[in-house]
Amino acid sequence: MSEKEIDESDKSVSKEFDYSVVVPVHNSEGTLQELHQRLVEVFKKLGSSWELILVNDYSKDNSWKILQELANANHNVTAINLTNNFGQHNATMCGLAYTQGKYVITIDDDLQNPPEEILKIVKTIDEGKYDVVYGQFIKKRHGLFRDFASNLVNKILSRVTGSGYTVTSFRIMHKSLVKKLVKFTQYNVMIDVLIKDTVASTNVGHCLVEHHTRKIGKSGYSYRKLFWYAVNMIFNFTLWPLRLASILGFLFSFLSVVVGISLLVYYFKYGISVSGWTSLIISISFFSGIILFVLGIIGEYLGRIFLSINQKPQYSVKEIIRNGVYENEK
Repeated sequence: MSEKEIDESDKSVSKEFDYSVVVPVHNSEGTLQELHQRLVEVFKKLGSSWELILVNDYSKDNSWKILQELANANHNVTAINLTNNFGQHNATMCGLAYTQGKYVITIDDDLQNPPEEILKIVKTIDEGKYDVVYGQFIKKRHGLFRDFASNLVNKILSRVTGSGYTVTSFRIMHKSLVKKLVKFTQYNVMIDVLIKDTVASTNVGHCLVEHHTRKIGKSGYSYRKLFWYAVNMIFNFTLWPLRLASILGFLFSFLSVVVGISLLVYYFKYGISVSGWTSLIISISFFSGIILFVLGIIGEYLGRIFLSINQKPQYSVKEIIRNGVYENEK
């Protein structure tokens, strides 16, 4: 074995850090350098070893180029490039699979979660002996309507999980929890639902943190994406739509029986038959719409079962730079 090969093999030896920071990246070329610099200062204050896992979720700007520069210049930075856009939760799951820290922190790439607030969630998980701690924003700074939409989605998630608490993407988890999470390989993944199913609510902590206004770029979560995010939560982790379909079927069946009995009473009491093509056409159109609505709900579930059976990948890695070494995953 050559001296160069020995050096590179030494670099690939796994090392346990005190903390791992996972950041899903999407079109954030303007914030990445500052994010890294501020994280460096945070962990200087903590006096702890740390690593940074940056997962490029198919950015269309120069994000991957900047991630390459950071990974080549800093051996505690791992840059992962995905083959396609898989979404924030899937990209985060990818990052979790590569972590080596005793604690794992997830944070957004836009600096709206100030890296300095990491000190607060670290203190909370240490003092409370929690498995996971969520940073709860004192006041969100997205904008009035976006804040309303985001809070609504969070309430839906709280109801879906039955947890009774709200969640954010700014969290710290114990290594033992992360090991459990990465075992889930389904495509439609929602980390906070998995956490709720894995961790008792008494082992979930919360900490008030700042939330800053976005200064560079725009959020990857449009109103359309927030809507589909809520839809995915409902269809992937609840039976609410199917129960709604059952309730609608029962109600309209009951209504049709009541109307039928009323018409019979009307005929026998007054001897007048009820006629009218208009009411017939309206009834047919209405109930046809209900049938199509229910079939649509069933179709959504069948489609998701199809994707699960066909093992659509949670994520796919194109290339990695870690420990200063380039790895092509193709």
